[in-house]
Amino acid sequence: MIKNFLFGTQPLTPHFLVVLRLMMGLFFIKHGFDFFDAVAMQEFANWLEKDLHFPLPLLMAYLRTGAELFGGIMLILGLFTRTGAFLIMITMLVAGFAVDKGDVFGDGEMVFGYATVMLIIVLAGPGKLSIDYLLMQKFNNKN
Repeated sequence: MIKNFLFGTQPLTPHFLVVLRLMMGLFFIKHGFDFFDAVAMQEFANWLEKDLHFPLPLLMAYLRTGAELFGGIMLILGLFTRTGAFLIMITMLVAGFAVDKGDVFGDGEMVFGYATVMLIIVLAGPGKLSIDYLLMQKFNNKN
C-alpha cells in the first residue's frame, strides 16, 4: 500500500472525480450565492461597467453569478457536469483575462487554477458517481 501511495501511477480510488466535483461545486455555489441578491448584483454590475467597461453589465453580472451558482450545483449533482464545468471555466477565463490581465502567475493565479480544474472535469467527465452516469447507463440499456 505504501509503495502504491508513494510511487504508484494509478488512482488510489476510481471515484476521485467525485471529491473534485463536490469540493469545487461547494466553492462555486457559495461564491455564486453570495452575489445572488439585487444589491450585490447591481454593485457588481456597476463595477463591471465603470472599471472594466463591459457591455450590458447587469446581464454580465447575472450570467457570471448564474454560471457559478448553477454550474456548482451541476458539479455536485453530477448532472450535465461537463456543461456546468465548461460554463465555470469560461467565467474564470473571462475573469482571468479581463480583471487580472492574463497574469497567470500573479493576481490571476487562482482563477486560472480554477479554470484548469474545470477543464480537467470537462475532459474527464463526471465519473461513475453521478446522475450523468446513471442516465447514460439507462439510455445505453434501452438500445
